[in-house]
Amino acid sequence: MNCKSWFRAGALGAALLLAAAPAWALDRGQIDAAVDQRLAAAVADLQAWVRVPSITEAGDPHRTDKVALLRAVVVRAGELGLEARLLPGEQVAVVELGQGENALGILVHADVVPAGDPARWQHPPFSGALVDGAVWGRGSLDDKGPLVASLYALAALKDSKLPLTRPVRLIVGSSEENMDWRDLDAVRAAGLVPSEGWTADAGFPVIHAEKSYLEAVARFSGAADPVLRQLSGGVVPNSVPESAEARLQGDPARLTAVMQAAIDAYDATTPGPSFKLQQVDSGVQIVALGKAAHGARPELGVNAVVHLARLLHSARQSVGIDPKSAGGRALAFIAKGLGLETNGATLGLRHEVEGLGVSTVNLGLLTGTAQSIRAHLNIRAPRGLDLVMQRMRLAAALAPYGGELKIIEGKEALWVEPDAPLVRSLLGVYRQFTGDDSAPLAIGGTTYAKAFSGFVAFGMGFPGGENLAHAENERIKVDDLRRGMAIYLAALAQLAAGVTLQPPVEPAPPQPDGAMR
Repeated sequence: MNCKSWFRAGALGAALLLAAAPAWALDRGQIDAAVDQRLAAAVADLQAWVRVPSITEAGDPHRTDKVALLRAVVVRAGELGLEARLLPGEQVAVVELGQGENALGILVHADVVPAGDPARWQHPPFSGALVDGAVWGRGSLDDKGPLVASLYALAALKDSKLPLTRPVRLIVGSSEENMDWRDLDAVRAAGLVPSEGWTADAGFPVIHAEKSYLEAVARFSGAADPVLRQLSGGVVPNSVPESAEARLQGDPARLTAVMQAAIDAYDATTPGPSFKLQQVDSGVQIVALGKAAHGARPELGVNAVVHLARLLHSARQSVGIDPKSAGGRALAFIAKGLGLETNGATLGLRHEVEGLGVSTVNLGLLTGTAQSIRAHLNIRAPRGLDLVMQRMRLAAALAPYGGELKIIEGKEALWVEPDAPLVRSLLGVYRQFTGDDSAPLAIGGTTYAKAFSGFVAFGMGFPGGENLAHAENERIKVDDLRRGMAIYLAALAQLAAGVTLQPPVEPAPPQPDGAMR
């Protein structure tokens, strides 16, 4: 049955719905009208929330900004007529519609990775600029756009007056990007873990499988190198570093000549990075510039840290770097143990599964001092290579270089059967909405879907779109925001109110004059 007044039913319409047949249908026109009515407000909220630099990085120093954003979400949800609150600790916001058991959940996150060099953005990374039909800025796609789409879809479901068969719970975390998901402990403590659901933090159609996630630190300690006095780069482990720098101590003129020759030789054989060389008071500084990308797809970036290490390792004898020093051993490991591979083959971590792809290894962050250099590795592997085996092989690969291994965070691979009821339902909504018959996907990224049992990833990236998460010039098209909101509204209506999406009604063909009407 097609409820023509679905979004205008009111109390009387709701009563009629309750008294009629249990299976209901709605059409695209009703969904589109509900979304269009809310789109301008959703875009405005997205712009405002992108302007909040809710950054998660080492040490998590931006807690104030993240709490401020969560509070803004709670306020807006209340204005939209939804129940909303911050959980104890103020790290998670929960927005609810309906009461009872068997809650359907949506997981999103309000934190973002650092923006990198603002000069490499067409528009300031925290401007929320609306340009060329898109909202620009760090977090616009990952994950504030999906947050806004989910919130306004839930508000539209509330305004529809459809009787719910189960409650819906939108959970907004604030420490997803550093993989330290203790923010969600408050959800467990409050007894608010949904029975099933999805995270709106990946891509369509439905992602039923994800590679494992391992964040590890390879530490090289010992005597400071007499020449290599600084080596650093990157901002977070799960992004490909777009810049890195080193400082060599010694005669500036000699080091300049030697390193310029090394740069020329490197450029001739290895396209991708660029290098800047300048003299300083006690030597030279070398800056490597690459290309940022998500840590799950390191092959799409140009790793400035790895290229700089390879350059310095090639010139180690000419400049006098001690191979036994902390810096010398770190260079050797990065240049030889990692090299330009992104699949971890030399480390013994290459593992490939049909449909899940091959392992990836990304050196995302290089920190420390001349006596202790730390290489932060982000490793993702398909099921079949568990975290225990990854740790053992990585430790063995580090041993020849005198490296020490420390595990920061690890999450095993996610697998939900592709024919599970939740997957089938979400896939059906997506297909009816888009006409795209793509099968469920497996990805290398790690999402909040790993946080709770029975969760998958569902949107908001559309097939064929640019993958700008964690990259410079991140943005989301307003049209994609609108499409995502509509799909989420249809999915919520089906899974929480038993309403199905009706195919668009074809207009009746024109009839000749005098025909019966």
